[in-house]
Amino acid sequence: MSNRTIQILLSAACLIFCAAIKNTAPDEPFPQGYFQMPVRAEGVRISGSFGELRPNHFHAGIDISSSTGSAGLPVFAAAAGHVHRIRVQEGGYGNVLYLKHPNGYSTVYAHLDKFTPEVARYIKEAQYKQERFEVDLYPGAATFRVKKGDQIGVMGNTGSSEGPHLHFEIRRTANQKALNPLLFGLPVQDRTPPELRDMKVYVLNEKRDVLTSRPFPVEQRPDGSFGPKAGDTVRIAAWRVGFGIKAFDQMTGNTINKNGLCTLTLLADDKVAFQWRANEMDFDESRYLNAHTDYAARQRYGAWFHRCFVLPGDRLSNYTRTESLGAIPIFKEKPTRITIKAADAHDNISTVNFWVLRDDPDPPPAPVPYQLELPSDVDSRVDMDGFYMTFPKGTLYETLFFQYAVAPARPGLYAPVHQVHDATVPLHRYGALGIRPDNLPDNLKPKAVIVRLGNGRPTNCGGIWKGNVLETRVRNFGDYSVGVDTTRPTIKPVVFVADMRRKNTMSFVLNDNLGTDGNAKGLRYRGMVDGKWILFEYDRKRARLTHHFDGRIGPGKHTLRLVVTDDRGNEAVLVRNFVR
Repeated sequence: MSNRTIQILLSAACLIFCAAIKNTAPDEPFPQGYFQMPVRAEGVRISGSFGELRPNHFHAGIDISSSTGSAGLPVFAAAAGHVHRIRVQEGGYGNVLYLKHPNGYSTVYAHLDKFTPEVARYIKEAQYKQERFEVDLYPGAATFRVKKGDQIGVMGNTGSSEGPHLHFEIRRTANQKALNPLLFGLPVQDRTPPELRDMKVYVLNEKRDVLTSRPFPVEQRPDGSFGPKAGDTVRIAAWRVGFGIKAFDQMTGNTINKNGLCTLTLLADDKVAFQWRANEMDFDESRYLNAHTDYAARQRYGAWFHRCFVLPGDRLSNYTRTESLGAIPIFKEKPTRITIKAADAHDNISTVNFWVLRDDPDPPPAPVPYQLELPSDVDSRVDMDGFYMTFPKGTLYETLFFQYAVAPARPGLYAPVHQVHDATVPLHRYGALGIRPDNLPDNLKPKAVIVRLGNGRPTNCGGIWKGNVLETRVRNFGDYSVGVDTTRPTIKPVVFVADMRRKNTMSFVLNDNLGTDGNAKGLRYRGMVDGKWILFEYDRKRARLTHHFDGRIGPGKHTLRLVVTDDRGNEAVLVRNFVR
């Protein structure tokens, strides 16, 4: 065969492969140039990408950082349309605006510091009518119409944001699936390929359950590609394997943020065996991130590994449904060529290449004691003395060899400590957890809660009585017992004096003795001045409650009454007089 023929064949193979993984050929032809960037600033920096790995979820938009490092930059409508939804939250997206556009798409602008004055007035009227800070509003299509480029708010740091930025989404209006904004032709320049930092190899059974895993160190080659440090051909003592890769992307000119991938593809002997694409995301599926990633590595070491294979209980729809789903059979005499391609939204690609052979199997590890084998595809229930836990179908991502132990009650607890499996194993759905307390006085039963114990303060998981058992919903393994909460929250004045005539706000810090999870409710608050409800805004990050004087409280002497209540009805009351 001539060199010219070989070159033609290689070029054809490259074209076929590139067509298979190309990111800009999504399932629908996303309109190019219809949406503009919602922030006008020199050198827009994308500090979070679509599909990026986040705790318990995939990132559903792009984060645009503040060029000034602080809140206050104007935010503009990415296209013409109308305000479809307005939401104010203590956590989550904070102050968020939803626009609906006539082309079948919607855009979302989250963590805003401020809305436009007319929208702000509309929100405040609803808050006073409902007598609550958190509101979820759906104005009619004619209420707030916007043109492309109209200012709709100001960039901020509200909700669960960890710094001033705009979280921007594009959604398909019909089903509200989030779509990758970088596939709509937004003017973002990027010529930097993803960086590959590490790999793992997983020994799998015929169901794709993980039997064992170990490091698979890689290094960058002179040609820019990556390969195993052990050499081009690697022997693994297993019949069937999967691979995991730690990779992130960086935009051109931005070496600070470690953004996510857009496509991850594994080929076995040049045939696609696994592919994950971040073109769109279904919010109902986002928690499957805990199956897509190596959850235990994240919990133990803070390492984000993408799995290049699909666990049996992983129902994420972002995978290409290949026959093997990334589980690769390997052979002693016939090497299998493995190619892993990590790509960003601008088709910059980094590659890992190697060959793999089966080695003689290692001696089987010593069996780990366990009580029950729980399949991932059926409902299961565990019953122990004074303890039970349910696992609805779809809770587990793979077969679980359930481990349980019990330890004596600690001081202040009214039940033994039930050590429930391993906190580094994820659960997808909530299940019921019940504990029967010991020696709990009747007068304390209304204050009893199931607590999860860790290195810090206990977490209140709530609880309702079912006979002599306290039951709640949990979605984490760990150590559980029964405690009581009789401690009132605290209210600490931050900005408050008797003479408030020169103050624009009054604010207070709230604190409680327990964190909350499961069925437990967070702190509830109600502020009244002269017997009338007033609006307090709650910043959950700082646990700060703030009222902005807006003319509703007139000049003269006034009485403030602030009541804060925790999950078990413990109540703190602050009554103060002041002058405006």
